[in-house]
Amino acid sequence: MKPEQEKVLLENLLDALDRLFDGECSSADVLALLVATNEALRETKHSVELERPIAALSAVLSSGDAKEAQRERALAVTDPLRQYLAALLPPR
Repeated sequence: MKPEQEKVLLENLLDALDRLFDGECSSADVLALLVATNEALRETKHSVELERPIAALSAVLSSGDAKEAQRERALAVTDPLRQYLAALLPPR
């Protein structure tokens, strides 16, 4: 995969994490994008970082907690990934 394509995928994921923070998308939306991005970038150095929060985010979704509680927990389990992506990608 070309570096430009990697960058677009990672930027989309960071945008989704920002939308989760802003309450503009759900934890399920982020999980779906995270799984798809991880699959697309499986052969890259980013795969380990992308894979880490998948199980924890899945557990959040299956917890049965209220949406706001799920959102708060999802933010906590994805924060290391958000920090990784923010450090990796130049500010826009």
